[in-house]
Amino acid sequence: MIETLSQQLLTELSEIFGPRLKCDELLSRHTTFGIGGPADAFVTVHTPDEMSDTIALCMKHSAPYFIIGGGSNILVADSGYRGLIIKCAIDRFLRDGCRITVGAGYPLERLIDEACDLGLRGIEMLAGIKGSVGGAIYGNAGAYGGAISDCLESALIAPPGGRPRLEPRNYFAFAYRNSILKRTHEVVLEATLTLSESPAEALKKERDRILEMRAQRHPETDCSAGCFFKNIEKRDEPFGKLSAGMLLEKVGAKDTFVGQAGVFQGHANIIVNLGGARADEVKRLASMLKEKVRDEFGYTLEEEITYVGEFN
Repeated sequence: MIETLSQQLLTELSEIFGPRLKCDELLSRHTTFGIGGPADAFVTVHTPDEMSDTIALCMKHSAPYFIIGGGSNILVADSGYRGLIIKCAIDRFLRDGCRITVGAGYPLERLIDEACDLGLRGIEMLAGIKGSVGGAIYGNAGAYGGAISDCLESALIAPPGGRPRLEPRNYFAFAYRNSILKRTHEVVLEATLTLSESPAEALKKERDRILEMRAQRHPETDCSAGCFFKNIEKRDEPFGKLSAGMLLEKVGAKDTFVGQAGVFQGHANIIVNLGGARADEVKRLASMLKEKVRDEFGYTLEEEITYVGEFN
C-alpha cells in the first residue's frame, strides 16, 4: 500500500513515535484550506531532536518527506502526498528580557498575543497571519511594511541529514516572501527574536486595530491558504510592492469560479474553498487568474503558496 516508504523505515519510525505515526492520514485535516488527500505516513514531532532524527531517517532510507506547521500557505494535491509528512509541533517559549526564544511549531498568532501581553513590540503588524513561527521564517511572512525577518536574531536549523546548528539573521538572505531555506531545504527548529519594550495596552490596541482591518478583507473561518499570489516588487509603489489583489480586482477575479473553488469577495487575492473544493479546481482557478492578469497587464503572478504532492 505504501510504495514510497520502506517497511524498515516505518518500523524505525514506529519504534520512536508509537501511535503518533499514522498511515493514510488525510491532509485536509491539517491545512487551513481544508483540502488534500492522504499522506502515506504522518508523524507529529515535539522536540528539535525528534525533528532532526526523523529527517535523518528519511535521508538514510532515501524517503521523500515534507514538513508542515500550521497548514497555511500550502495546497495539497487531491492524491495526497507519497511519502512522510512531518508536522512540526515544537512549542518551546522562553523570555529573556526583550528576547524571545520560541519553537518552530509555535502558532504565530499566539506568539503575537504573548508578545503584546508582555509589552514587547516588533511583530504586532503580523497579527492575524495564520501558520507557525518556522513557516513564517521560511517564507519571511510580513504585512504592512514589516516582516518577521526585521526582528529575527538567530535560528536553530537542521540541514537535511545533518546536525542542528545556530545561524544569525544574515545567514538567511531574507527577501520579499523568501529566504535561503527555500533553496537549502534546511528546517527551522527554534528561533530567537529581539523585540523592544512598549506599553502592553498600546500594543494590544494596535494588534486589535490590525485584526479589525484584516477581518474586513479576510475570511472569518479557515477556508483558504491566505493570499495566493505574491505582490509584485516595484519601487515606486507603496512599500515597494504592486498589489496583486488590485490587479486581480481589475480583471474581475471575484466573478471567477472553478467548481467549488472561488475568489473571496472581500479580497481578490484570496482563493477560497466554498465547500468540498478539490485541489485541482483551485489550481485551475489560479491558472485562469494568472492568465487574466498576464493578458491585461503583462505581469506574471507568482504563487505565494506551495503546491504539495503531484498535480495534473
